[in-house]
Amino acid sequence: MGAGQKRWISAQMAAGILDLTSAEVCRLLSIGRLSGVKQKTAGRPGKAQWLVNPNSIAKEKRFRAKHEAMLRRRKRV
Repeated sequence: MGAGQKRWISAQMAAGILDLTSAEVCRLLSIGRLSGVKQKTAGRPGKAQWLVNPNSIAKEKRFRAKHEAMLRRRKRV
């Protein structure tokens, strides 16, 4: 891959990183919390797979960490 190209990862791999199901990752993609593209599978008409931008996964992990910290602070008070 060239320097300008990103290494996209599958929705299943993203689910493992975020500790979610692949359906939840697809929901995050559909509402715009993760960015990705749908890649058609060669030789299998009508089949496609979501590829997720790794930068958006890192951003979502930071968001979740901040959100969980905020909930813990609220719970203490």
